[in-house]
Amino acid sequence: MIPADADELVTSQDIATKYKVNEANVAYWVTLDGFPEGWPAGPGRTLVRDAVLVDDWLRENLPVYWAQGQDSDNPFGLPEGGPKDLVTLSDICAWEGQALGRQEPVPEATLRGYISRKVLPGPDRTPQDGKRPEVLERKWFRETAYRFVNRPRRMRRQTKAEGAATERTPAAGGAPRSSTAGSGHINAQGIASTYGVSGQTARGWTRVEGFPGAGENGYNAAEVDEWVRNNRRRSWTAAQRRAELTGHVRTGPPADAPVADGRGAQADRAPADEPELDASDGLDALTAEMIGQRYGVSAHTCLQWVKTKEKREGARVIRRAFPTPLSTRPRTYASQAVDAWVREHRPHVWAAFKGTGPALVKALPEGDPLDLLDTYDFAEVLGTATRGEPLARETIHAYHARGQIPFADRTAGDGKKPRVLQDHWYRQTVYDFVLSRRGSGNFEVRS
Repeated sequence: MIPADADELVTSQDIATKYKVNEANVAYWVTLDGFPEGWPAGPGRTLVRDAVLVDDWLRENLPVYWAQGQDSDNPFGLPEGGPKDLVTLSDICAWEGQALGRQEPVPEATLRGYISRKVLPGPDRTPQDGKRPEVLERKWFRETAYRFVNRPRRMRRQTKAEGAATERTPAAGGAPRSSTAGSGHINAQGIASTYGVSGQTARGWTRVEGFPGAGENGYNAAEVDEWVRNNRRRSWTAAQRRAELTGHVRTGPPADAPVADGRGAQADRAPADEPELDASDGLDALTAEMIGQRYGVSAHTCLQWVKTKEKREGARVIRRAFPTPLSTRPRTYASQAVDAWVREHRPHVWAAFKGTGPALVKALPEGDPLDLLDTYDFAEVLGTATRGEPLARETIHAYHARGQIPFADRTAGDGKKPRVLQDHWYRQTVYDFVLSRRGSGNFEVRS
């Protein structure tokens, strides 16, 4: 039934077109708490929604995507001013935070990383550049800053909307909620989104003998879920684990429950000698991708973690190897074992995950905030504070090239005093980074 106060009605395809995303994005949005409910309308009984309610929800929960759908040169309401007005990095931090829907500015270290990766152009004015008016710090023209803030973006799922999804109840039959879960029915595109397969694969499933028949409103979600659980076990298990990770709830029977054809996997359990931790939040096994999402680090960082080998000095274990996989297809790890390893060997990541603030293996050495530290110093401070041993100098070079650490404060030939022949950072820059980071990948990788 169409609500009496509904004005313009839009389909999922209309929403994707207006906000410049693909339909998979929309299929995910409809699973989030508060997203406007749809209802079937028209001869084809297509699911539609109130366009105004959708726009209001996106403005409140996903402002970056909302801005992409606005016919405006200034969708975020940035302050008016002349294009050649000079603004500071702090100003840009505040406007970037505003564009992301945050109450606080983004950290300056984040934007320094963007400068290193050429996402944010370098300053238009620098101290002692011989131009007028004279400036005492790096500054940008307003038009440069606004072009950066209003740029097209490729966004990760935003925390605010993700948090809302934790209160969702499971869809019928234990499946993660589909794009049409409100009506208890699902179409081929919804099947693809729910189980993480291509549209072609989902359509192929619907032609397999024994697949539930389609009714007037599509396929029954519970029947589809039961069929996938029994006949496409890997896709069903992956969907369950994605739902567990994002929703922190168990949806339906556990992934290791026996199925009708007797092909159920053995239960994934942590080894008996692993410590019991309170952060497992119901997950028995984690893939490498799930580990990254769980701790807020990049896929590259996860790959480095799983390659970690044991290191000893005599009989003393300096570094414990990453836990042995429970299985290899797909490669999964016991969640309790991973938690124990992260808590011991990446305490800063563990502290961020637990929300307890910065945690360091060793305290940061005292010194003047304006001391200049080179790559050797950066590697020693970062490695010793977070891992108990210095990093290789080459690691810092790689981090800098990928934009995973702040852009160097001083560079060769920058004309400042004292003269430097290589990249240097102020001690305060390094310490701020160490105390604020969640792990490698905080600044994203170079695109």
